[in-house]
Amino acid sequence: MTVLSWGTDDQHSEFTHQDIAHWCDRFHMAYVTGNWARDEEPTIEPFVDVAHDVSTQWELYLENTYKLEQFQSLKFSDVKLPVKWFQDWLRKLKAATSVR
Repeated sequence: MTVLSWGTDDQHSEFTHQDIAHWCDRFHMAYVTGNWARDEEPTIEPFVDVAHDVSTQWELYLENTYKLEQFQSLKFSDVKLPVKWFQDWLRKLKAATSVR
């Protein structure tokens, strides 16, 4: 949740949306590849799902927003996802964790 909150305050965060998306991808992949003991943390699945969504949406946003020619000179650290997406992901996690 802390990582996602960085995405809601892109003016003051030391982390870019690219950093956040990459962190989410590594988190998701650690879980998928078995580097995370699933039976030790059964409540982690909502976090893994959101991390996967962040990573996927980052890739889709890049693909749907920029042309191939733009990728050659694009500074990915300057790309910003809509802040509302981060707010929605946080709400989703808060709802999922308050149910338990």
